[in-house]
Amino acid sequence: MISNLHSGVRGGLSVFDFSANFFRPHNFETPSQFIERSIVLPSGANETTPGPVSFDRRPFLKEIIDCLGDPAVETVWYVAPTRFGKTFLLKVGMAYGVAGDPGPALLIDSTMDKGRGFIKKEWHPLVEGNQCLRSRKPRNRHHYGDGMMLFPGAALTVFGANSDAQVSGETVVRVFGNEVGKWRPATEDEAAIVEQSMHRTESFENRRKHYYSTTPRREKSLEWKEVLKGDLRRWFVSFPGAKERHAMEWANVVWDQECKQEDGEWDLEGVMNTARYKCPETGELWDDEVRLEVVRQGEWRPTRKASPGYRSYQNIGLDGVLKAHSLGRLARDFLQARSDGFYVDRQDFWNARMGMVWVDNVADLSVDKCAALEKDYERGALPEGWKADVVIIGFDVQTWGLPWVCRAFQWTGESYKIDDGLAASWSDLQAVQDDYSHFGTSWVIGDINFEDRRAETLEAIYHRVHMNWIGAEGFEVAKTLTKVTKANVYMGDTKQKANIMVPKLDISLYAFKVEIEKRINGDIQNWWSYRLGADPTGEEIEDQKNYYREILNEKRRPRKKRRLGLPDHEFYAVGPNHKFDDEVYILALFRTLQQRQSARRRKIKTKRSIQVEK
Repeated sequence: MISNLHSGVRGGLSVFDFSANFFRPHNFETPSQFIERSIVLPSGANETTPGPVSFDRRPFLKEIIDCLGDPAVETVWYVAPTRFGKTFLLKVGMAYGVAGDPGPALLIDSTMDKGRGFIKKEWHPLVEGNQCLRSRKPRNRHHYGDGMMLFPGAALTVFGANSDAQVSGETVVRVFGNEVGKWRPATEDEAAIVEQSMHRTESFENRRKHYYSTTPRREKSLEWKEVLKGDLRRWFVSFPGAKERHAMEWANVVWDQECKQEDGEWDLEGVMNTARYKCPETGELWDDEVRLEVVRQGEWRPTRKASPGYRSYQNIGLDGVLKAHSLGRLARDFLQARSDGFYVDRQDFWNARMGMVWVDNVADLSVDKCAALEKDYERGALPEGWKADVVIIGFDVQTWGLPWVCRAFQWTGESYKIDDGLAASWSDLQAVQDDYSHFGTSWVIGDINFEDRRAETLEAIYHRVHMNWIGAEGFEVAKTLTKVTKANVYMGDTKQKANIMVPKLDISLYAFKVEIEKRINGDIQNWWSYRLGADPTGEEIEDQKNYYREILNEKRRPRKKRRLGLPDHEFYAVGPNHKFDDEVYILALFRTLQQRQSARRRKIKTKRSIQVEK
């Protein structure tokens, strides 16, 4: 017998399967039945609905968790918006893997800290609150930490998705993956973490499970390609009077068009009150009460052919049962994302609120597309009757001068270029600000990292901070789109101990370059420029050509070498691109100012509401 065990043969089971089967309760319950019978969600510990687990409120989660007991399914992907139960499924799935069908498991989160935080805040309270789990806790406290828990026959290990060494060092029956969209992709030397994680289960041929959840991102992302290996099941519902079921789509959400005000803005309260779902079959308009009822009676249906062993599920925001997923709130958030005038806000709506993949097509920019942005107003002026909220001048630093662009904005995001040119000195650039400050509060922002002139640039900004001058420092990708920090004017100089600081804006360059691309392409229609008159001078024509040339010299292409944490595409310059850089600095500063303005407005609105209630 010992010989057979070591050779991996005992009635067709490997030594790993035999060991796990020794601790496995033999019953015929499905995972969802076991969870509903045995698991109680503790109060607190990030639980919004404590008490015995029930899938009645969110029935779409039941089939997904039952995949853990389906021998035909090896890999499960669940794609959904935030607050849909993705983390809940991982948690109760792990509970089933400890007490219902024991087996060693691996939990992988985006980082080790994230994974340990999940264990502390959600998993440990779940264990303490349920006898079926608590009775299996190892007696040695050193075997029950935040990174490893040695349950009988069901060791649970926690790793971060940024460590190849960790992920490649375990043999488990189940892999649970949280927010896979944030995991490290493939590099020149290593396969993607998600691909590596699938190898951890190969020793458990008949029981292996890979259970991944994520909020979707871009269409060409690795996790979406993996999702499409499955059958991409959608939640199909049937509204009253309809003969066929259908998966709900955003195109069928409507609201009263009279909520649009004379100034073009939407009355968001009116939109929230009148938002309805239009049945594509009968044309009837249904409110949230009916939507919630049909969601509870829905069913999963595949929408594509799957690879063997793969199963994938996608919920969209309209399938949700929380107030945050109501038709009115989704409609409000949609209009706000569109009115903010930023591409990244639209992507966040479709990803986080709707649970839908974002299609990011690289635009083919041209002179004709630039010319299509021209409006009938003169250079150095603004359209008649249009009032600016803020004017921003962006400058680049070169040995031969300071190429600059001046733009005016309203807080809605609409912008008109006032002028552009080349300043020979800092005083000349200051004169440009003086010339156009009558249009509105003016700011000046520029690159501080031109090596030969960095100290000079910082000192120039320091002497004009009172005039709203600020430095700019770009990073290809940063954690936040913009962040106001400080720079030491005399860093590296004999005066550096004086610690004289100037404000600077850290900018996630890739995101804002995409924003400029989308505006020039016309995908976001709020970015305008002046049109030369009927009889322009040769200098004016050359200035316009030079501006367009420098804008179009910035290109986006697929990245030649995949790098950790960087997008699939990259920007590169085929010639001078100073005006493009100026526009990036300008837009980044505007977004920062716009967000502060929005926060101020929200604060005022909240204060007024409190006063009214009193």
